[in-house]
Amino acid sequence: MIDPKKINMNQLPKKFIDGAIGAYGKDFFSFAMTSGNNLDSFATTPQVMKSIANWMNKQIENYEKQFGLIDMTPPSVVSPIQASDLKKPGEDDK
Repeated sequence: MIDPKKINMNQLPKKFIDGAIGAYGKDFFSFAMTSGNNLDSFATTPQVMKSIANWMNKQIENYEKQFGLIDMTPPSVVSPIQASDLKKPGEDDK
């Protein structure tokens, strides 16, 4: 097992995670993290998954104490095609 005290996080290669999906069964959790078009999948026990969740929650708590609440409002994405741009049934090309 790797000793976390001997790891320099600044020296590890990183992927920017932009999404995650997952599922669970009685004896395992499976999840995948996306980075652009790449997908890395994992499986683990409920105990390890809960320890990951606890660690993540503590990291978020510490982050928000230092930098303020994380805004979880979904970004408003403006579509390049608006409903008003669509032809109505029976309209011909003019």
